[in-house]
Amino acid sequence: MPSGPTNAPATFCNLMNVVLYKYLDDLYVVYLDDIVIYSQSLEDHINHLRKVFQKLKQHELYVTKEKCEFAQN
Repeated sequence: MPSGPTNAPATFCNLMNVVLYKYLDDLYVVYLDDIVIYSQSLEDHINHLRKVFQKLKQHELYVTKEKCEFAQN
């Protein structure tokens, strides 16, 4: 029987929605354990990434580079 955290995705979603509330539904959505940042252009995407990364850094949260995908259609 697995004994890991069963509510980890829900906890992650709630944390991201608290940390990034300013940009919710304007720049990003959180789904399970992913932050999806959407943009109209590559330039906008870079600016949106910068905003989200700055907010994460302010709250001492970090991403794993190997798990990230950028500029995807």
